[in-house]
Amino acid sequence: MPIKREAVEMKYRDRARELLNGRMVCFSNCEGQSARENREGFRRLVRLAAEFGGTHVAVGEIPFRYGSWVLPDNTDPYASWCNHASGLFRVCPPPELRKWVSRDHAVKLQAYIRWQLDVMKPYGLKGTCYAVEPMWLPEGVYREHPRWRGAQCELGRIARRPYFAPCIDDEEVLDLYRRAMREFCTMFPEVDHYSFMTNDSGGGVEWTPNVYPGMNGQLRTRGRDGGARLANWLKAMREGAQQAGVDMRLNLHSSGFPPELNASAQLQCVPGTFVQWRNNRGEILDGPCAVLGGGLWSVPYPAVGMGSIPDFVAGLQCICNKPKKPEGLARIAFVDDDAEIARTVIETVLEDPGQGSEAHARLVLKCAAKFCGSKGGAQTLVGAWRAVDCATHAVRQVRQKGFGQVLAFCGVSMRWLTRPLVPEPEKLSARELKYAAPFLFSADPERDLKSFGYVLGKGVFRGESVVWMARWCLQEAYDTLKSAESAVRSLALDKERSPEAGKRLALYASRIGVYACLVANARNVIMYQYALDTRDQPQYAPNPMDYDDNIIYDYRGVIFRKLARAELDNMTDLIGYLESAGGKVIEHARRKSEESVFMLDADLVAALRHKCAVMLDHWQDYERLYPATKVWDFEPPHAGNILPDEKEKRALDTPG
Repeated sequence: MPIKREAVEMKYRDRARELLNGRMVCFSNCEGQSARENREGFRRLVRLAAEFGGTHVAVGEIPFRYGSWVLPDNTDPYASWCNHASGLFRVCPPPELRKWVSRDHAVKLQAYIRWQLDVMKPYGLKGTCYAVEPMWLPEGVYREHPRWRGAQCELGRIARRPYFAPCIDDEEVLDLYRRAMREFCTMFPEVDHYSFMTNDSGGGVEWTPNVYPGMNGQLRTRGRDGGARLANWLKAMREGAQQAGVDMRLNLHSSGFPPELNASAQLQCVPGTFVQWRNNRGEILDGPCAVLGGGLWSVPYPAVGMGSIPDFVAGLQCICNKPKKPEGLARIAFVDDDAEIARTVIETVLEDPGQGSEAHARLVLKCAAKFCGSKGGAQTLVGAWRAVDCATHAVRQVRQKGFGQVLAFCGVSMRWLTRPLVPEPEKLSARELKYAAPFLFSADPERDLKSFGYVLGKGVFRGESVVWMARWCLQEAYDTLKSAESAVRSLALDKERSPEAGKRLALYASRIGVYACLVANARNVIMYQYALDTRDQPQYAPNPMDYDDNIIYDYRGVIFRKLARAELDNMTDLIGYLESAGGKVIEHARRKSEESVFMLDADLVAALRHKCAVMLDHWQDYERLYPATKVWDFEPPHAGNILPDEKEKRALDTPG
């Protein structure tokens, strides 16, 4: 059996290399800040990379944990954004920093990266690494070395203190980076690509225009050409790598660098260094990508298995196209939950990738037939895939200033999924919030737990227009997903289908159903907060069911109960999927130690049941605050006014 497997691997490897024609390809998962330790999953990724012509595998994505100098706990959550990144000083702290940057923590990270590279070694694969740089350092560093203090870089509304990155204009700081890179390359010579994101997530460059607190830095460096600053920093690290005998390619990127800064830096880059994946020497670092989805930065997160098969096929066609002049590093990315479907799709594309829409449609249909176990139902499944993509597009439109993924940052980071919907959220006790409060992404939990309208420290979904646009986008997504779930469920129940294919389709249907529940949660919470925001506006009307009935209804209570009931029913559906799906349908912690601002509870079912119980415990609050029918209607005796005067009020309240 192993011999047969090796023969298949060689078949695809040779075919992949033929179609890649010398193109470098990096395989990676795409978990981001939701990364967890999954060693068997990494082994699978490496085997797939070797089998399908990969040249590189991404390493050094650190499993999210509290307890380090970077992120001791969730008291100040800001460093959560860079907690997964292999910053140079974090992995290889020079002696000057070890008073504040834990050497023990560094040794653990080194051991993890070394293990990853050892897994790759038999296949001859190289490594790529990612970090946030220049990454902030503890305040003690700058108190002792004040000239090392660079840009203040935190997003103040979600941080409890200032964060400062090192000054990359300072020669001593440049030497720290040079020596750290030399040590890194000495320890890990297999890594030959290192990419840095800056001006976000705890990193920042002085005197650049898009640092969160505004342009800032040391006065002595203000007049320096920004392009020279970036190019010189990359050059220093490149020199450190060369001293260790590694031809390291280094890239710095930021979505906010202005064009003139990019152009200046690229003009001054030495060979092997890049800004925004380009330099002025005709070198290109990036290449085409094929991403199946998953991880924190995918729109459906924490739903799993919702990546776009049609988009993945299109990306693979761009990679496997026999380039005449292969440039840059192409990327193939998927999470471990999608490893098997990724294998199926890659195999299908390698058989005959073709180009253009006709070839694409043929490949997608072939993938669907393999997923179904036969051609029967393949077109229905393709329709479901397209429907899921349309739903994801609708959810993607629900953007707010400060974030773009409503399910990840509202449902998970602000715990909308496990926070009870009650008419007086500010009065909930610590016991009632025991699942929602500990990992709220907030620098002011006391404020943010009083309203669902605070997300990542900013008021969002305010105003009638934005609320209703969001509501209808999410409703469109929900309806589309429920239709797709029904179609896939019918395929799964087809008695002519193999048990294996039926089980696979049933799990996919449940995953779509969970995605729909997450979308409904976002819709319900947005509308519930709108009801809270407008509760001071009178909303009285007669009973709409019988126009002869003169009972006056307070529609605030009706609206609140309608939304709360919708969320209770939605949570019941979600619990049902979690308990009966027969496989993984949502991303959440496997153990308590994995819970974080980006990872839902280990006992998610218990958290959801607790939410429902708290909501029901407060159900009478709606009647207390907004009685459905008034004891006295609006017209008092002997008066035609809407409201009685004080004398009439006293008369009405007098017994007998």
